[in-house]
Amino acid sequence: MAGRVGVAWITVPFALMLSLSIAGIGSAWMGGSARIPFVAGLDSYMPSWLGKVHPRYATPYAALIVQAMVSAFLVIMNFLGAGVQETFQKLLSLAVVLQLVPFLYMFGALIRFAVSETAPRGQYGRATLFLAGTSGLLTTVLGIALVFFPAQQITSLFWYEVWMIGMTLLAIGLAAFFFFVYARLKTRQQVRVGTAASVVPASEARP
Repeated sequence: MAGRVGVAWITVPFALMLSLSIAGIGSAWMGGSARIPFVAGLDSYMPSWLGKVHPRYATPYAALIVQAMVSAFLVIMNFLGAGVQETFQKLLSLAVVLQLVPFLYMFGALIRFAVSETAPRGQYGRATLFLAGTSGLLTTVLGIALVFFPAQQITSLFWYEVWMIGMTLLAIGLAAFFFFVYARLKTRQQVRVGTAASVVPASEARP
C-alpha cells in the first residue's frame, strides 16, 4: 500500500516502530504474568523459590524464568504441524478462556452473597446483586463457549478441541492442586517447624 501511494520508504521506520511496540507489549505481558507465581511463592501457594528477588536488579527473576520457559514450551509445541496464524489463534483462544475462568467464581460468589446474606450491606440491594451476578455469569459462560468454536485459520477441528479442553483442564487442575493441596501441606510443615523450634529442651531449661 505504501508503494502504491509513492511512500515506500515509510515501511522501514514503520517496521522498526512496530517491532519496538511488540517488544514492549511482550515485556509487559511477561512481567505481569510472572507476578502471579511470584506472589504465590511469597504466600506459600507455590514453591518459595519463585518469590526470590534479584539482589541487584530487584526483579522476580525466578518467576520470570519459569514464565519464559512455560511460554516458550507452549509456543514451540503449537508450532509443530501448524502455521503462524493457526498457532496464534490457538494460544489466543486458550488465553481468553483462562482469563475468563476467574470471572466464573467471582460472579458465582456475587450470586451466593445475594442469596445467602440475610441483609446485604452496601449501596446495592439483593435484587441488584443477584441480577448483576446472574448476567455476568451467563455472559462469561457464553464467552467461554464461543471460544471453542474455531476461527477460519484452524485446520483441524478435532485437535483444536483437544488442545482447548486438555489445556483448560490442565491449567485448572494445576491451580487447584497448588491452592488446595500444596498450600495446606506447606502450611502444616511450617507449623511443625515453628512448633519444634519454639520448644525449649529440658536440659536448657532454667531450674
